[in-house]
Amino acid sequence: MKDKDSLESHYHSAAEIWQVGCTGAVLEPTHRPKFITMARSRFHTFQLSINHSQTIGDGAKIDALVRGLAIELHGAPGLAEQWFDSEFSADDFGELVNANLAQLGTSDKS
Repeated sequence: MKDKDSLESHYHSAAEIWQVGCTGAVLEPTHRPKFITMARSRFHTFQLSINHSQTIGDGAKIDALVRGLAIELHGAPGLAEQWFDSEFSADDFGELVNANLAQLGTSDKS
């Protein structure tokens, strides 16, 4: 039972870190690296989905993935900050996400 409680606490904590990090609020120093890792995982998932869609030739899916990530980042300033700090935003599809973000009124502030 103790292991189950520990596991639930771990995932609950991860969900809280994700939620707080996405808002752009200041994270505790021990939580920031975990948020960055989760954000990078999200961006990597986007990249894998794009690669798969390219392989099968599904342009509509690529458009939906790009637009969907832009909308997600627009609503999550802390996640958008990580996006702009990552190498993911600099590749071809990252630039498409950035263009969609600019249309939504979100851009790299640096």
